[in-house]
Amino acid sequence: MTRPFLVLASACALLSVALPASADGVQATRVVPPVAPVDGRLLGVPTPIADPSQKALEAFYQGLRRAASGEGKARVVVWGASHMAGDGFTKVVRHRLQAKFGDAGPGFVVPGPPWKDYNHRDLNLSYSKERWDPYWVSSKHRREDGLYGLAGASFSSRDRRAWAEVETARKSLFGRLASSAEIFYWGHRRSGDLWVTLDGGRRKKVRTKSKKAGPGYARFEMDDAPHVIRLQPRGNGRVHLFGIALERDVPGVVMDVMGINGARMSAQLSWEPELFREHLQRRAPDLVVLAYGTNAVGDKRDPIDAYERRIERVVKRVRTITPRSSCLLIGPSDRPVKVAPPKGEEWPEDEPRQFYARARQPELIAAQKRVAFRQGCGYWDMAAAMGGAMSMLRWVHSEPRLGARDYIHLTRDGYTRLGELFYQALMASYTPKNP
Repeated sequence: MTRPFLVLASACALLSVALPASADGVQATRVVPPVAPVDGRLLGVPTPIADPSQKALEAFYQGLRRAASGEGKARVVVWGASHMAGDGFTKVVRHRLQAKFGDAGPGFVVPGPPWKDYNHRDLNLSYSKERWDPYWVSSKHRREDGLYGLAGASFSSRDRRAWAEVETARKSLFGRLASSAEIFYWGHRRSGDLWVTLDGGRRKKVRTKSKKAGPGYARFEMDDAPHVIRLQPRGNGRVHLFGIALERDVPGVVMDVMGINGARMSAQLSWEPELFREHLQRRAPDLVVLAYGTNAVGDKRDPIDAYERRIERVVKRVRTITPRSSCLLIGPSDRPVKVAPPKGEEWPEDEPRQFYARARQPELIAAQKRVAFRQGCGYWDMAAAMGGAMSMLRWVHSEPRLGARDYIHLTRDGYTRLGELFYQALMASYTPKNP
């Protein structure tokens, strides 16, 4: 075996030791903490949105121009996995857009209990944890009928002691006001009633029972002000809820953020297609963003050609439902492999960890790009924006720290940095007026 050798990638990078190639032929790297922490403010690489058609963002820019001229709203729908679910990355983008073009409301949110770290940074969400039955696609709580709705998640209960509450922002400069609330639900002949309480006032009854099974909506007009909206089953039958959309009757930007921990893009194929179609058309987005791949990078037994075929079905379905919308795919973050110690052993506490780049990562990114370009979508390479393969190591060992200790997720500062890089790329080709 060749004797390991030392390399120093850059003045502020991590010191590393080359190791024998891993089983899949990729060079491993032993991480040695640097003498001085990497400056997190210097990390990240400006990365443009790739768009061979030069038209992928045209509808979105038209929406922004409408908002800027006071003629309407620009609507954005974002789906993804855990990078989107925590709303750290998307919050930055949403706030930058709303600061420039106007705050037209927080958008669509799931107020019930999908999972413990579901978040919306501009709304306060609370609920009775033990009295709802939650469903989402990447968990054991699946639905065979696919009735997940717009966000790929739903919740139901017939217990009158169950409750869910949505409150507009208390501290944030954005999401403080709303003038309408639209509740998305599923109705059928055995459905029960739903109590809706606005700002602690008199309860209003929503009858979700329907002769024909299908989606239903309950819309409430309110003063453009802070609000608290409380939902409670009446107890006379099960209510099945998908979410609630909060908006303002003013020009600006509305962004619906719908990330699911552990999700793959192909999970959308298990959503009931007609319900998905109606919900998406009802939200009428100017831009649809699909931000997946970090989880799929680890699916080494899934052939890339099979993966490519599945995600193309997802993108094609979205394009068919909203053919006039702009379309954008966001690729995976950098996700190096942590080398496990020999079976039955543990790494000494003072032993530096070992990592290697995933051979599948560039293959998956290339597959996503091919699909995006064939379907007329743009593509933003998140891993490239971080600095490419193995860049996560620098993000974890930076000051301030940008990468989480699991070497998969980011810290709040990390998502802020990545959100700023994406916003710059998103707006690079925007012009206030039509050329």
